[in-house]
Amino acid sequence: MDEEKLISKKEVLEKLGISYGQLYRWKRKGLIPESWFIRRATFTGQETFFPQEKIIARIERIVEMKDTHPLDDLAELITARVNGKLEVAFSKLRSLGWLDDEVIRACHLGDDRSTLSLQETLCIGVLRQLEKTARKEEIDLAKQTLDRSVAGSLIDRIREEHLLLYLLRKRLAAAGISAEISMVAISAPGAVFDPETEVVQSVDLQMLIEQIKLDCTKEKGFSERDEQEQTEREQERTEEEQERIAEEQERVAEERERLAEEREEAKEEE
Repeated sequence: MDEEKLISKKEVLEKLGISYGQLYRWKRKGLIPESWFIRRATFTGQETFFPQEKIIARIERIVEMKDTHPLDDLAELITARVNGKLEVAFSKLRSLGWLDDEVIRACHLGDDRSTLSLQETLCIGVLRQLEKTARKEEIDLAKQTLDRSVAGSLIDRIREEHLLLYLLRKRLAAAGISAEISMVAISAPGAVFDPETEVVQSVDLQMLIEQIKLDCTKEKGFSERDEQEQTEREQERTEEEQERIAEEQERVAEERERLAEEREEAKEEE
Protein backbone atom coordinates (compact mmCIF):
# COMPACT_ATOMS: atom_id res chain seq x y z
CA MET A 1 0.00 0.00 0.00
CA ASP A 2 1.35 3.44 -0.93
CA GLU A 3 2.39 5.68 1.95
CA GLU A 4 0.04 8.58 2.58
CA LYS A 5 1.32 11.79 0.97
CA LEU A 6 2.34 14.45 3.50
CA ILE A 7 2.43 18.24 3.34
CA SER A 8 4.46 20.49 5.63
CA LYS A 9 2.89 22.95 8.05
CA LYS A 10 4.50 25.86 6.19
CA GLU A 11 2.99 24.68 2.91
CA VAL A 12 -0.45 24.30 4.54
CA LEU A 13 -0.36 27.86 5.89
CA GLU A 14 0.78 29.31 2.55
CA LYS A 15 -1.52 27.22 0.35
CA LEU A 16 -4.68 27.83 2.39
CA GLY A 17 -3.93 31.36 3.61
CA ILE A 18 -4.38 30.67 7.32
CA SER A 19 -2.27 31.63 10.34
CA TYR A 20 -0.41 29.64 12.99
CA GLY A 21 -2.95 30.85 15.54
CA GLN A 22 -5.92 29.60 13.54
CA LEU A 23 -4.33 26.22 12.90
CA TYR A 24 -3.52 25.52 16.53
CA ARG A 25 -6.78 26.95 17.80
CA TRP A 26 -8.70 24.59 15.54
CA LYS A 27 -6.53 21.79 16.91
CA ARG A 28 -7.43 22.71 20.49
CA LYS A 29 -11.13 22.85 19.57
CA GLY A 30 -10.92 19.29 18.26
CA LEU A 31 -11.50 20.33 14.65
CA ILE A 32 -8.15 18.90 13.55
CA PRO A 33 -7.11 15.59 15.16
CA GLU A 34 -3.90 15.46 17.20
CA SER A 35 -2.84 12.39 15.19
CA TRP A 36 -2.65 14.50 12.02
CA PHE A 37 0.26 16.55 13.47
CA ILE A 38 3.22 14.43 12.44
CA ARG A 39 6.73 15.45 13.60
CA ARG A 40 9.54 14.53 11.20
CA ALA A 41 13.28 15.25 11.17
CA THR A 42 14.46 17.37 8.23
CA PHE A 43 17.80 18.92 7.28
CA THR A 44 16.74 22.13 9.07
CA GLY A 45 15.58 20.36 12.23
CA GLN A 46 12.15 19.07 13.32
CA GLU A 47 9.13 19.99 11.18
CA THR A 48 5.41 19.31 11.43
CA PHE A 49 3.68 17.54 8.55
CA PHE A 50 0.07 16.54 7.85
CA PRO A 51 -1.74 13.96 5.69
CA GLN A 52 -2.15 16.17 2.61
CA GLU A 53 -5.62 15.24 1.36
CA LYS A 54 -7.16 15.11 4.84
CA ILE A 55 -5.78 18.41 6.14
CA ILE A 56 -6.62 20.38 2.99
CA ALA A 57 -10.19 19.04 2.86
CA ARG A 58 -10.71 19.65 6.58
CA ILE A 59 -9.38 23.23 6.60
CA GLU A 60 -11.35 24.16 3.48
CA ARG A 61 -14.49 22.94 5.22
CA ILE A 62 -13.67 24.82 8.43
CA VAL A 63 -13.08 28.05 6.51
CA GLU A 64 -16.32 27.56 4.59
CA MET A 65 -18.40 27.00 7.72
CA LYS A 66 -16.80 29.15 10.42
CA ASP A 67 -18.65 32.33 9.38
CA THR A 68 -22.06 30.75 9.95
CA HIS A 69 -21.35 28.42 12.89
CA PRO A 70 -19.52 29.06 16.20
CA LEU A 71 -16.25 27.10 16.47
CA ASP A 72 -17.52 25.24 19.52
CA ASP A 73 -20.35 23.83 17.36
CA LEU A 74 -18.13 22.99 14.39
CA ALA A 75 -16.41 20.13 16.22
CA GLU A 76 -19.75 18.35 16.27
CA LEU A 77 -20.71 19.34 12.74
CA ILE A 78 -17.48 18.88 10.84
CA THR A 79 -15.86 15.86 12.44
CA ALA A 80 -17.01 12.26 12.50
CA ARG A 81 -18.77 12.64 15.83
CA VAL A 82 -22.25 11.24 15.46
CA ASN A 83 -25.13 11.46 17.89
CA GLY A 84 -27.15 8.33 17.27
CA LYS A 85 -30.09 9.79 19.20
CA LEU A 86 -30.40 12.85 16.94
CA GLU A 87 -33.94 13.42 15.73
CA VAL A 88 -34.84 15.41 12.64
CA ALA A 89 -38.13 17.20 12.02
CA PHE A 90 -40.09 15.66 9.14
CA SER A 91 -41.34 19.11 8.14
CA LYS A 92 -37.76 20.43 8.10
CA LEU A 93 -36.69 17.80 5.57
CA ARG A 94 -39.72 18.53 3.41
CA SER A 95 -38.99 22.28 3.42
CA LEU A 96 -35.38 21.59 2.45
CA GLY A 97 -36.50 19.54 -0.53
CA TRP A 98 -35.16 16.26 0.84
CA LEU A 99 -38.49 14.48 0.39
CA ASP A 100 -40.38 13.59 -2.75
CA ASP A 101 -42.90 10.88 -3.62
CA GLU A 102 -40.29 8.27 -4.61
CA VAL A 103 -38.24 8.71 -1.42
CA ILE A 104 -41.36 8.69 0.75
CA ARG A 105 -42.50 5.48 -0.98
CA ALA A 106 -39.16 3.71 -0.66
CA CYS A 107 -38.80 4.67 3.01
CA HIS A 108 -42.42 3.85 3.88
CA LEU A 109 -43.00 7.27 5.42
CA GLY A 110 -46.48 8.36 6.40
CA ASP A 111 -47.84 11.87 6.83
CA ASP A 112 -48.37 11.21 10.53
CA ARG A 113 -44.62 11.30 11.21
CA SER A 114 -43.36 14.36 13.08
CA THR A 115 -39.73 13.34 13.64
CA LEU A 116 -37.26 10.93 12.05
CA SER A 117 -34.23 9.21 13.53
CA LEU A 118 -30.72 9.86 12.30
CA GLN A 119 -30.73 6.41 10.69
CA GLU A 120 -33.95 7.17 8.78
CA THR A 121 -32.64 10.56 7.71
CA LEU A 122 -29.39 9.00 6.47
CA CYS A 123 -31.41 6.59 4.34
CA ILE A 124 -33.50 9.46 2.95
CA GLY A 125 -30.35 11.41 2.11
CA VAL A 126 -28.80 8.48 0.26
CA LEU A 127 -31.92 7.71 -1.76
CA ARG A 128 -32.33 11.39 -2.59
CA GLN A 129 -28.86 11.43 -4.13
CA LEU A 130 -29.36 8.15 -5.97
CA GLU A 131 -32.76 8.76 -7.50
CA LYS A 132 -31.47 10.71 -10.52
CA THR A 133 -29.38 7.76 -11.74
CA ALA A 134 -30.91 4.72 -10.03
CA ARG A 135 -33.81 2.64 -11.27
CA LYS A 136 -36.79 1.97 -9.04
CA GLU A 137 -35.58 -1.52 -8.14
CA GLU A 138 -32.11 -0.12 -7.38
CA ILE A 139 -33.62 2.43 -5.00
CA ASP A 140 -35.32 -0.44 -3.18
CA LEU A 141 -32.06 -2.43 -3.15
CA ALA A 142 -30.19 0.52 -1.66
CA LYS A 143 -32.88 0.87 1.01
CA GLN A 144 -32.61 -2.82 1.91
CA THR A 145 -28.81 -2.59 2.08
CA LEU A 146 -28.96 0.46 4.33
CA ASP A 147 -31.55 -1.14 6.62
CA ARG A 148 -29.36 -4.22 7.08
CA SER A 149 -26.20 -2.14 7.55
CA VAL A 150 -27.83 0.19 10.08
CA ALA A 151 -28.90 -2.86 12.06
CA GLY A 152 -25.22 -3.87 11.98
CA SER A 153 -24.05 -0.58 13.55
CA LEU A 154 -23.43 1.40 10.36
CA ILE A 155 -23.74 4.70 12.22
CA ASP A 156 -20.96 3.66 14.61
CA ARG A 157 -18.77 2.63 11.66
CA ILE A 158 -19.29 6.03 10.01
CA ARG A 159 -18.01 7.59 13.23
CA GLU A 160 -14.73 5.69 12.85
CA GLU A 161 -14.36 5.18 9.09
CA HIS A 162 -14.78 7.11 5.84
CA LEU A 163 -17.42 5.04 4.02
CA LEU A 164 -19.10 5.34 0.64
CA LEU A 165 -22.20 3.60 -0.67
CA TYR A 166 -21.64 2.36 -4.24
CA LEU A 167 -24.37 1.65 -6.79
CA LEU A 168 -22.98 -0.97 -9.20
CA ARG A 169 -24.14 -2.64 -12.39
CA LYS A 170 -22.68 -5.71 -14.08
CA ARG A 171 -23.59 -7.37 -17.36
CA LEU A 172 -23.48 -11.17 -17.45
CA ALA A 173 -23.50 -13.23 -20.62
CA ALA A 174 -23.66 -16.99 -21.13
CA ALA A 175 -24.98 -19.31 -23.85
CA GLY A 176 -26.06 -16.36 -25.98
CA ILE A 177 -28.12 -14.83 -23.20
CA SER A 178 -27.12 -11.60 -21.44
CA ALA A 179 -28.53 -9.88 -18.41
CA GLU A 180 -27.59 -6.92 -16.25
CA ILE A 181 -27.61 -7.15 -12.48
CA SER A 182 -27.50 -4.33 -9.95
CA MET A 183 -25.57 -4.36 -6.69
CA VAL A 184 -25.08 -2.01 -3.74
CA ALA A 185 -21.91 -2.06 -1.65
CA ILE A 186 -20.66 -0.04 1.33
CA SER A 187 -16.90 0.32 1.45
CA ALA A 188 -14.01 2.75 1.91
CA PRO A 189 -13.07 5.20 -0.89
CA GLY A 190 -10.96 3.63 -3.62
CA ALA A 191 -12.70 0.26 -3.48
CA VAL A 192 -11.71 -1.84 -6.48
CA PHE A 193 -14.32 -3.81 -8.43
CA ASP A 194 -13.80 -6.20 -11.32
CA PRO A 195 -13.42 -4.56 -14.77
CA GLU A 196 -16.86 -5.66 -15.91
CA THR A 197 -18.57 -3.90 -13.01
CA GLU A 198 -19.68 -0.32 -13.62
CA VAL A 199 -19.72 2.14 -10.72
CA VAL A 200 -22.91 4.05 -11.50
CA GLN A 201 -22.73 6.38 -8.51
CA SER A 202 -21.20 6.68 -5.05
CA VAL A 203 -22.53 8.52 -1.99
CA ASP A 204 -20.16 9.73 0.73
CA LEU A 205 -21.89 8.65 3.95
CA GLN A 206 -19.67 10.66 6.29
CA MET A 207 -20.25 13.87 4.35
CA LEU A 208 -23.97 13.11 4.27
CA ILE A 209 -24.05 12.78 8.07
CA GLU A 210 -22.33 16.17 8.30
CA GLN A 211 -24.87 17.66 5.89
CA ILE A 212 -27.76 16.29 7.95
CA LYS A 213 -26.37 17.91 11.08
CA LEU A 214 -25.74 21.17 9.23
CA ASP A 215 -29.19 21.40 7.68
CA CYS A 216 -30.83 20.68 11.01
CA THR A 217 -28.74 23.08 13.08
CA LYS A 218 -30.55 26.17 14.23
CA GLU A 219 -28.46 29.25 13.48
CA LYS A 220 -27.94 31.90 16.13
CA GLY A 221 -29.15 35.47 15.73
CA PHE A 222 -26.92 37.92 13.87
CA SER A 223 -26.13 40.14 16.88
CA GLU A 224 -25.14 37.17 19.00
CA ARG A 225 -23.11 35.72 16.14
CA ASP A 226 -21.33 39.04 15.48
CA GLU A 227 -20.41 39.37 19.15
CA GLN A 228 -19.12 35.82 19.26
CA GLU A 229 -17.14 36.30 16.04
CA GLN A 230 -15.48 39.42 17.46
CA THR A 231 -14.50 37.54 20.62
CA GLU A 232 -13.16 34.66 18.55
CA ARG A 233 -11.14 36.99 16.31
CA GLU A 234 -9.53 38.65 19.34
CA GLN A 235 -8.73 35.28 20.82
CA GLU A 236 -7.30 34.15 17.48
CA ARG A 237 -4.96 37.16 17.35
CA THR A 238 -3.73 36.47 20.90
CA GLU A 239 -3.22 32.78 20.22
CA GLU A 240 -1.55 33.51 16.89
CA GLU A 241 1.02 35.69 18.65
CA GLN A 242 1.58 33.01 21.28
CA GLU A 243 2.06 30.38 18.59
CA ARG A 244 4.45 32.66 16.68
CA ILE A 245 6.56 33.15 19.82
CA ALA A 246 6.53 29.41 20.50
CA GLU A 247 7.61 28.70 16.92
CA GLU A 248 10.44 31.21 17.17
CA GLN A 249 11.60 29.73 20.48
CA GLU A 250 11.55 26.27 18.94
CA ARG A 251 13.53 27.49 15.94
CA VAL A 252 16.16 29.14 18.19
CA ALA A 253 16.47 25.98 20.31
CA GLU A 254 16.97 23.86 17.20
CA GLU A 255 19.60 26.29 15.88
CA ARG A 256 21.45 26.15 19.21
CA GLU A 257 21.35 22.37 19.12
CA ARG A 258 22.71 22.36 15.56
CA LEU A 259 25.56 24.73 16.47
CA ALA A 260 26.41 22.62 19.52
CA GLU A 261 26.62 19.53 17.34
CA GLU A 262 28.89 21.35 14.89
CA ARG A 263 31.20 22.43 17.73
CA GLU A 264 31.40 18.85 18.98
CA GLU A 265 32.24 17.60 15.51
CA ALA A 266 34.94 20.28 15.16
CA LYS A 267 36.52 19.22 18.47
CA GLU A 268 36.55 15.59 17.40
CA GLU A 269 38.29 16.52 14.13
CA GLU A 270 40.97 18.44 16.06
